[in-house]
Formats: sequence, C-alpha cells, structure tokens
Amino acid sequence: MAASSALMSSILKLHPNRLNINTEEDEATSRLSTVLYFIGGGVVFLGMIFLIGQEWEAFSKPMRIFVTLGSGLAAFVVGALLTNQQRLGAVGPTFFLISALLLPFGLLVTYDQFGIDVDAIIVIIQISGILFAAYLAVYLLMRENILLTFALIFGSCLFMACMEYMVRGVATLDHWRFFSYTILLMGLAYMLMAYSFANTRRAVLSGWLYSFGVIGFLSAALALGGWKPLQSIFWEAIYPGLVFAIIFLSTNLKSKSLLIFGFLALGVYLTKITAQYFSDSLGWHFLW
Repeated sequence: MAASSALMSSILKLHPNRLNINTEEDEATSRLSTVLYFIGGGVVFLGMIFLIGQEWEAFSKPMRIFVTLGSGLAAFVVGALLTNQQRLGAVGPTFFLISALLLPFGLLVTYDQFGIDVDAIIVIIQISGILFAAYLAVYLLMRENILLTFALIFGSCLFMACMEYMVRGVATLDHWRFFSYTILLMGLAYMLMAYSFANTRRAVLSGWLYSFGVIGFLSAALALGGWKPLQSIFWEAIYPGLVFAIIFLSTNLKSKSLLIFGFLALGVYLTKITAQYFSDSLGWHFLW
C-alpha cells in the first residue's frame, strides 16, 4: 500500500496537470454533447412544424390547439421531469428548448381559434408575460440555467412590449429616440446581471449577457448621437468616454466580449464621425 501511494505521488509530481487536462476534456465533451442535443431539438421542432403545416387544413380547431399548444405544454412537462436526471445529459433542457419554440406559436393559435380579437401589442404582452412567469417560476424551483435564459428572453419581450404600449399614440414623442433609450437601459441591465452572475452557478450566462448587453448599450448610444444635421452633440461627445469605459472594465472583469465589442464600437464611431464631418477630405469623396 505504501509503495503504491508513493508511486501515485511520483506520477502526480511528474504530471501535475494531468487531472486538470482530463477535467477540461470532460467539460469540452459535455459542452459538445449539449450543443448536439440542442441541434437535435431544433431539428425536432422544424420537423413538427413541417408536419403540422402539411396537415393544417385537415385539422379541426381543437386539434390545431392540441398539436401546437398541447405539444408545447407536453415538452415543458417532460423537460421538468427529465432535467434533474444526470445520466440523461441535456435531454431535459432540450425539451425546454422545444417548449420555448412551440408555446408562443401554440398560444397564438389558441387566440386565433377561439376568435380572441385584441390588439397585436396586447397579444405580445399577454403571451410574453405568461411565458416569462412560467419559466421564471420553474427556474425558482429547479435552478436550471436554461430556464433562466428563456425567462430573460420572454421578460425582455414583455418589457419592450410594455414600453411600446405606454407611449403608443403619443404624437409629440420621438419614438425612435425612445426606442433607443429603451435598448440602452436593457443593455445596461444585461451587463449588470452578467456581473452579478459571475462566480456563481449562473456564470455560464455571463459571457452571453455581456455580449448582448454591450451590443445593445453601445448601439443605442451611437444611434442617439444621430446624424448631421440632426445630430446630438451631447451623445457624440460622451460616446468615446462610454467606449473607453467599457474597454477599461473588460480588463478588470476579464471579459473578452466587452473588449472585442468595445473596440468594434470605437471603429464604427470613428468611421461615423469622419464620414459625417470630414466627407470632403480624407478620401471619403471617392466613396460617394
């Protein structure tokens, strides 16, 4: 026993990173398996849509609701039952993916088949609100990242639809600027959530949230700058500061997403400014 322990100790000294390598390989294999499961779920969804579309005219109203909304609810229940089964891998999250794709379509079909005639924006608010509440409630019970992902997606749709409903019909409001401010706030919220998720079980979502957050935030800020002669001097003046702040934060937060999209935004800003104010020089006139 002592000899075998000494042998194992010497092997680990010669190869100290072997266990880490095996762990990294296992993680890579698990990620690839998850991606393949999700691709398979997408193929299943497309196959179901194709089959339903072929037989749609032959279906009665109850059958149309059953094959759309019923299938989505069944996939949701199966996902909840299989998610904690470790030996099945990502089968449970794959069913949640299928349900998230089917349920909005199924609810729309239900509205149509029952003849519920409401405004389109009201339909979006109601459907996104129902799905946001459903996925958030199950996430609070199961703590699975896939559920939080869909809760964020449907919650974002709900937020955008509610903001649009609040200002609809206000003739004195610049809807484009209001939309840009809305995207700006959502981008900032995504980045704050990404920061709060770091070093937690939800850390896998941080990279995606940083990416979508910085894209939304910097794109909206650039749009608020406008274009000559209706440009906003305020937003054009502070935009470089926002970009450099993002780049600086990327080093502290060790976020590749913030760094990459920060430099891309800086390049877009410099292109916009030179085209806007120096179109008669720097060779820009050859492009027009």
